[in-house]
Amino acid sequence: MDSTASESVLSLGEAVERDLRVGGSLAAALPGYEERPAQIEMARRVAQALETGEHLVLEAPTGVGKSLAYLLPIVRSGKVALVSTANKALQEQLFYKDIPFIQQHIEPFPAALVKGMGNYLCLDLLEEERAFQQYTRQTAFTRMEELLGDYGRWDGDLDLLPMALAPDTRGRVAADNERCAWRACTFYADCYVREMREAARQAQVIVVNHTLLLLDAAMGGFLLPERDLVVIDEAHHLEEEATRAFTITVTPGRVRSLLAQQRLQQNSDPAIQQRVQGANTEAWDALARAGRPDAQGRQRLTQPIEEGLRLAGALGDLAESLQLKRPLTLDEKEDLLYDKLVKRTRVLSADTRIVFGLAAREERVYYSEQSAARRGRAGQPSQSASAAPLAVTELLREKLFDRVPIIATSATLAVSGDFSFFRSRVGLAGAQETTLPYAFDYREHALLYVPRMRHEPTYGAAGETYLNELADEMAQLIEASHGRAFLLFSSQRALQHVLRRLEEAPAGEHFSFLVQGEGMNRVELTRQFRLRERAVLFGLKSFWEGVDVVGEALSLVVVDKLPFDPPDDPVNEARVSAMKQAGENWFGGYALPMAILRLKQGIGRLLRTKDDRGVMAILDKRLYTKSYGAQTLHALPPALRTADIAEVRRFFDE
Repeated sequence: MDSTASESVLSLGEAVERDLRVGGSLAAALPGYEERPAQIEMARRVAQALETGEHLVLEAPTGVGKSLAYLLPIVRSGKVALVSTANKALQEQLFYKDIPFIQQHIEPFPAALVKGMGNYLCLDLLEEERAFQQYTRQTAFTRMEELLGDYGRWDGDLDLLPMALAPDTRGRVAADNERCAWRACTFYADCYVREMREAARQAQVIVVNHTLLLLDAAMGGFLLPERDLVVIDEAHHLEEEATRAFTITVTPGRVRSLLAQQRLQQNSDPAIQQRVQGANTEAWDALARAGRPDAQGRQRLTQPIEEGLRLAGALGDLAESLQLKRPLTLDEKEDLLYDKLVKRTRVLSADTRIVFGLAAREERVYYSEQSAARRGRAGQPSQSASAAPLAVTELLREKLFDRVPIIATSATLAVSGDFSFFRSRVGLAGAQETTLPYAFDYREHALLYVPRMRHEPTYGAAGETYLNELADEMAQLIEASHGRAFLLFSSQRALQHVLRRLEEAPAGEHFSFLVQGEGMNRVELTRQFRLRERAVLFGLKSFWEGVDVVGEALSLVVVDKLPFDPPDDPVNEARVSAMKQAGENWFGGYALPMAILRLKQGIGRLLRTKDDRGVMAILDKRLYTKSYGAQTLHALPPALRTADIAEVRRFFDE
């Protein structure tokens, strides 16, 4: 974008520094503006990377203001950027809060929010649904139709409706690539997905999530607009998201859904349809007999499943039958949808052959999952078979890092200032690296409580003694803090055991317990936590990060134990096994750094502003008894540390 004559003599780094200093653009617009040295340093580093075209890896602790620090140089540079976040909630925060702030106080620029097409209303499918809704009269559906008649109030994003549609209704009206005729559709001119993509093509900053970014990478960059650089925010999720994005999964329902298509039923051999249906049942029955699932219903697959390969063959025959029986006269819309049906059948055949054939065991991890919750036909448990990449480094390097400059940032990327773990897991080489200082005064505002527990964390029935001690420690802590606490657990079993003990304790009636998984979603749980007095929230994995509660409402964060990956997780087990075979340090080079970064995320829930105060607690004896305990503690924020519960009480009394 054009700069003024006075700015033309400044480098990009100098220009953004001037914006962020007292006396600069933001200070002039915002009374009481306070500059942040770490934010200025980050903005200068980003500006330098933009000018040189180098990759940049940057750890920016909570309070730095990293969104502004990378958006501002991008806007000033005029470059087109994809900004990728870990989830839709962070996407919306960027698009509806951070970007408008810069547009208002720095300069206007075009921006777009891009989600997967399944998040948008399909007007064609809406026509089919209207007749059904005349009978059901769903209130949320009526409210949605009111928005449709008021141009400009809504962009078709189903997540932004004032009332959520029932899941089954949403599934029938949401845009779906398999049912999309695109330009051949009657509603193409008014299509919300088309409008979203057009806005993205015109934008300088395009906000996406990691799933879309990686899908675009897998497609060679054809899904999202051309870009000069990519910002990966919350980059500590990159390996996990890439593993998910490049994993192939087949389910019985995926086959049944294909067979239910009217076009397929009318235009393929009924005998082959019956063969696919029978092979589908046989394949999943054989998979259930293939081994003994673990407690979560997971198991690694080590031998091909012949019945699954027969299913793949039957699906291939079905695709050929569809092609042979293709109607001679189809209009443009039906012709396109028929092509998609044939392609869908062929892809499912190929995916089924991959997950049941185990042909690339050096490159992929093969596993099945079976849920204990009974649902689906005839009360059968939910099943799936998957093939996940053993490593994502080459995939990310080839499809993403070698094609465009990357700025990867998060509050937790480095272990004690060292980025080697992150780089080794995602394959990002040749990047500039920066660790910014903590934005908050942890020594003055926080206390780290690490008691000398008597029992180590254990699994199974033998762990009850440890869980009782865990509950006793947590009871003392929430009494000292008067609630206002997050209790974060690594397992559902530990959560439920401690919850029962605290509910049965005499002091339990003085607290308001909120429990993840008991009705309320994460957003509502967080809202209730802010509203209720003496609230105690019992949370699992999704509460270890991405949750902001500012002020005294949250004054205590307790972590039950070091968050190591479950040893029986199929992908984790395979990766550890591969490292052992290669003679690598699987614990120090993989398991421990992963646990440290997760721990930093969990206790990072405590201080969200410079005025917040509170106690962080980690109830794991291994911090004292294992050689890696000192390394773990050294990697945490520099709060004063104590093993004495009396010190915790004094902290809260003050």
